[in-house]
Amino acid sequence: MDQRDSVARELKILMNKVNRKAESCIPPELKREATEMQGRVLGYLFHNRERPVFQRDVEAEFSITRATASKMLTLMEKNGMITRSGVAGDARLKKLELTEKSLVHMKKIRQGMLDFEHMLLQGFTPEEKASLLFLLRKVEKNVE
Repeated sequence: MDQRDSVARELKILMNKVNRKAESCIPPELKREATEMQGRVLGYLFHNRERPVFQRDVEAEFSITRATASKMLTLMEKNGMITRSGVAGDARLKKLELTEKSLVHMKKIRQGMLDFEHMLLQGFTPEEKASLLFLLRKVEKNVE
């Protein structure tokens, strides 16, 4: 097979480019304050801010151990990115919430990602976007 016809090679090249471009959408001050994993947790909290989120939810979402989650969340709380507050009826549960500082960061990131998505799909018709998503999901299933 000619390398230029390799789907795996093209996907790898594309992912490298997408990751670099997406990284540029993150505000520099957040890059200094949070690791990539902490940023992902902030994103998860941001997208689930309408419901109570607990440490166990973070553990399940990111497939991490209780000890890893606890250490990371403690550091995030210390750095002013999240708060943990008790829940009536179960003193062991601590609800995780973004601080105002993190909300500001996440809103900037969200806008950057929306702009990025728009840039990725420039020149695509709605039908082409639907076809692309269909094909990418099909490849994803094959990889699973």
